[in-house]
Amino acid sequence: MIVLVNLKDNVTPEAYERWLDERYVPAILELPSVDEWRGHRVLGLAEAGGEPSYEYIVTVGINDLEQLGKDMESERVQTLLGELGRYAEVTQLMTERFV
Repeated sequence: MIVLVNLKDNVTPEAYERWLDERYVPAILELPSVDEWRGHRVLGLAEAGGEPSYEYIVTVGINDLEQLGKDMESERVQTLLGELGRYAEVTQLMTERFV
């Protein structure tokens, strides 16, 4: 899964990243369906000019989509997703590695 993230106007990068480090990422990595979570800050565009469309890109290694569905229904994950919604606007893309 690839997640594209933009912070809400009243959220600082420091607050968001601290919340990720202290609450979100440890809990997500405990899920049976998740093998890895990697967060990337977007620093700019490779080509000259313009602004990047997203501030963060997250890659999540998922080992079982059916289990992910079960994991997402848990009260703990639903609470974390509610908290995430207070920090950022996210777009989740289900992807499949082909190379």
